[in-house]
Amino acid sequence: MMLFKKIPFTSGGKNYEIRVFYDETTINVVAFLDNHPANGYRYHVIIPKKCDSKKVLEHYDAADLIEKAKNDIIEKRWDNVSKIIQQNTTD
Repeated sequence: MMLFKKIPFTSGGKNYEIRVFYDETTINVVAFLDNHPANGYRYHVIIPKKCDSKKVLEHYDAADLIEKAKNDIIEKRWDNVSKIIQQNTTD
């Protein structure tokens, strides 16, 4: 996937980035912390193969998906999921 843009923000004293990626058929929005995905959430937009996804991004800036990714961090949504995953993981 190609990087379209990075949106830095701070929450809880930590510096995050929301990154918007694209390829031929997908726009992908992911929160990062220290150059690694910050949680398990991803937001995708599937683009028809006949469409240029980069040109779509030039008109659709994915602001709504970026805000969702930020709110996942701010609201600590992944913490609950992570606890459930740990409780249901076998060795």
